[in-house]
Amino acid sequence: MRRMNSLGRATLALVLLLPSSVALGAAEATIKLAITPAGDHLYVHMANLMAKEIEKRVPGKVDWQLFPGAQLGRDDVVLTGLKTGTHVAGMPGSWVASVEPGLNLFEAPFLFANRDEVRKVIAAVEKDIARSLADKGIVLVGGIGELGFRQISNNVRPIVKPADLNGVKLRTPGTPFRVTTFKMFGANPTPMNFAEVYVAIRQGVIDGQENPLASIWAGKFHEVQKYISMSNHVFTPTTILFSKKHWDTWPADVRNAIDEAGRLANDFSFRFGAEKDQSLQADMKAQNPNLKFNDIDTPAFRKLAEPLYKELEAQVGKELWAKAMAALK
Repeated sequence: MRRMNSLGRATLALVLLLPSSVALGAAEATIKLAITPAGDHLYVHMANLMAKEIEKRVPGKVDWQLFPGAQLGRDDVVLTGLKTGTHVAGMPGSWVASVEPGLNLFEAPFLFANRDEVRKVIAAVEKDIARSLADKGIVLVGGIGELGFRQISNNVRPIVKPADLNGVKLRTPGTPFRVTTFKMFGANPTPMNFAEVYVAIRQGVIDGQENPLASIWAGKFHEVQKYISMSNHVFTPTTILFSKKHWDTWPADVRNAIDEAGRLANDFSFRFGAEKDQSLQADMKAQNPNLKFNDIDTPAFRKLAEPLYKELEAQVGKELWAKAMAALK
């Protein structure tokens, strides 16, 4: 056997002494992204886009792992984990408002007429919301994106006026203000994890739910519903969140790559939502010919919702609320 020279022995010794991640060329950051939806949901598309964009910027430095279908826990569990460091990253949807009062701004019923208004408000408030989340140990990546304008689906009757919601068992996220809103509208709101909704509708545990069309499609709720009422009652933002306990351990180039990829994913979310709002009614009816769509009496709902704004202003904070209202003028 040929003997190793002194340079070879020194090189081998150095490799053996190095941490395994450096010696083997392993990633500098392992990211396990927890999301509740699966399949064709917006969050899956955003996660896959981020993976590609991060790899372009810092090849081999990030081990990006997606865990859909609530594999790493429900949204409320993920949020707690982001604060404590047991979870690395997540996209908890509406649930974020339960830990960040500023996001209750987007719980205001019928506040936005279109996406242009939404983006103006986001531009005005997202830095404040990012700072507030950071104080709680959570990093907001890439700003704020879109989950979408929410619609009401159910198996009882078409929802045209508020009285049509009387007694309807409607799944909502766990955000307290969404529950308050639908109680005011006369429904029987039932907080439930997204992953549990399809079976709950099919088994008659609930009558319906409220979500953007793209989420209704991804959850296949249109397969087990009779009516979808195009209410646009709330615009729900998307937030890509990281645990600060993990974030602060990564090098700057990795953090910058993640943030840039997050911003691209959020931009994509607005395009995705607008496209799906145009195409999905036809797609859903093709799969379920008995499904019926209808418009609602928006002024009647808005009038009923107006008293909630003062309560929302108190929760959001007067300064942040004022910034949002100024952006809408």
